[in-house]
Amino acid sequence: MRNDGQQFYEFEDFRLDAARGVLSQGETIINITPKAVEILRLLVENRGETVSKDEIFAEVWPDSFVEEANLSHHIFRLRKALGESEDRKLIETVPKRGYRFVGELRISEPVVSVAEPGEPERPRRWWIVPALAALALISLTSGWYFYSRRTQSATHIENARDIRSIAVMPFVNESGSDEIEYLSDGMTETLINSLSEVPSLNVKSRPAVFRFKGREVSPQTIASELNVQAVLFGRLTLRGNDLTLFLSLIDPPTENQIWGKQYVRKLSDLVALQNEIGRDVAQSLEARLTAAGEDSLSKNYSKKGDAYRSYLLGDYYWAKFTKENFLRAKKHYEDAIAIDPEYALAYAGLANTYTVLGVNGHIPSAEAGPKSRAAAERSIELAPNLAEAHVALGAYKMFFDWDLDGADGHFSKAMELDRDYAVPHELRAYVLRARGRHEEAIAEAKRANEIDPLNLLMIGDIGVCYRFAGQGEQAIETNKRLLEMDPNFADARFENGLLLAQLGSYEAALVEEKEALSLSANSTKIKSGLGIVYGRAGDLSNAKKVIDELIAGSGERYVSPMDIALIYSTMNDKDKAFEWLEKAYLARTPWMFELNVTPELAPLRDDPRFADLLRRVGLATS
Repeated sequence: MRNDGQQFYEFEDFRLDAARGVLSQGETIINITPKAVEILRLLVENRGETVSKDEIFAEVWPDSFVEEANLSHHIFRLRKALGESEDRKLIETVPKRGYRFVGELRISEPVVSVAEPGEPERPRRWWIVPALAALALISLTSGWYFYSRRTQSATHIENARDIRSIAVMPFVNESGSDEIEYLSDGMTETLINSLSEVPSLNVKSRPAVFRFKGREVSPQTIASELNVQAVLFGRLTLRGNDLTLFLSLIDPPTENQIWGKQYVRKLSDLVALQNEIGRDVAQSLEARLTAAGEDSLSKNYSKKGDAYRSYLLGDYYWAKFTKENFLRAKKHYEDAIAIDPEYALAYAGLANTYTVLGVNGHIPSAEAGPKSRAAAERSIELAPNLAEAHVALGAYKMFFDWDLDGADGHFSKAMELDRDYAVPHELRAYVLRARGRHEEAIAEAKRANEIDPLNLLMIGDIGVCYRFAGQGEQAIETNKRLLEMDPNFADARFENGLLLAQLGSYEAALVEEKEALSLSANSTKIKSGLGIVYGRAGDLSNAKKVIDELIAGSGERYVSPMDIALIYSTMNDKDKAFEWLEKAYLARTPWMFELNVTPELAPLRDDPRFADLLRRVGLATS
């Protein structure tokens, strides 16, 4: 693909001298690395055509193993040097394939000095002395360079012993097929979970690193945002049953590779490969493994590759967090269990899926609760020391049994088993909040966020804890931070609307709830938020209209009786509120465990019927 001619490539006010490896803008030479210039040359020579990553690797780094991050970083630097913006692109990313130069290109010949007619030709041996001097200089500097690289490499490898924090970035699926995206995501998550078992190693969680998926971000930026010392990159290809994985551990300040390895395996050997990867990465860090840590690294809870792949598919769809994808996840967890009836992780995944389907009103609690419990109990029976199993059973006990003591015990056990698992901290904050221990709940929610800093749901939980505690100012600041991160996060808009209504800002609250409703595809739970705001504002006509619409649509979509009870409570219609709370009680509706602290139920708390309901739910204090 190389053009060895003496042409200049010109675009906008830039000029690329391919022969000399120089990029200039006007009279100014742009300071970029030689490799970046080579990449740019390759792209402009193939203007308008996609140049695959493999072609770039073969041309720019022949016969060398190069990590994906290296190419991404050079592209990032090129775009910065070219002054690209959202409205002006010269280099276009072709997802899962490569890059394409899309600028207007001009090709010109260089100016050549020619002797005047009759002028004798200069002797051609004048270059020998400077060339020999240059050769000596090259020998000296290249000798220093290779010595420096060897010394530097040894330093970084030795420093690997001091690495105590790492981010495993989402493996890049280079197979060109979305159908195996679950595999690259699942292998990433499995490695994160395995490394989390290594004592003294802080490993960033899945939500924290997956925020970077599909983005071209430098290792320095990742390390800075996640506060880690090292970043692990991977790229994966699958051709038939042949799986190839490249891993590269990067030192962010220098972008030097600390360790790298290529794995070529059959897909049927996936479970063994995951175990090998976990051990290799831990050893590359020279991590001090206990016997328990060694055991945890090799424990996938299933030795059957098909079961493991079905489990990965379940996790892949679960993370998309929509009703349709939760139902897909449920099927894949069930497939994994059918292949391996002793697969504890799959049972935990199935239990959590039923719980979230019930909690979000996608299926009735009467269906979700018993199935969640059965799967969670089976998971703990198979693996008593599996943190995910204790979280699953704790969530069931809290949401469907309203058993705060039992839930708290399981969440505490999960935290003991896995110190870097954010979810039990998040759910324990619910328990503390329900008991009115607001400062402790806020601290626990913040702890979950520290472990998983970019998880929007966990940041939102901090805001809910502040709202329930009556700390409106702090809740507003938390919601502001959340909406800055994602203005289209429906749950954040919903919660912000409830907060603003609680503070008396009804017009602003209505704007938030209407926006949340449009972002959520008309969720029944979020629609109830609109009714709550109308009720608080004293607009009883519109509040009742929301109730009627929810009831009318309940034949097609599940509507929680608790949501309707909350609207009636803010309307100060106590009889109707208690009528629907009774329905919620009989249906074992989630969130009943928060009766004592839910702000919207404040108008009911001095009624004797409320004390009786607390007693029957199991929340009575005396």
